[in-house]
Amino acid sequence: MKIDNSGKPLGAALNRTDSRPSSKTSSESSGAAEVRGENVDITSFSARLASLEANLGSQPVMDEAKISEIRQAIAEGRFSVNPDAIADKLMASVKELLAKP
Repeated sequence: MKIDNSGKPLGAALNRTDSRPSSKTSSESSGAAEVRGENVDITSFSARLASLEANLGSQPVMDEAKISEIRQAIAEGRFSVNPDAIADKLMASVKELLAKP
């Protein structure tokens, strides 16, 4: 599993206003003084994203039960590591990262 921590939190992206100028129509590019923009209503979508973000924020970052299970297996000597599987997944991850532009 890969974790991409390069982005901003979802809340910051939802609260940001887009400061890019709107594209001009053919009449505007011919010298018309009026600049028209398009409005899009994404209120329901935005509300859904905010709800999902709030739900994700309340979820624990770690699975404490799984951690306890692994800790117990290590203590009892039952935990085994498969180095071939780790190496294969590491190589696949590197190849995927190198393939991205």
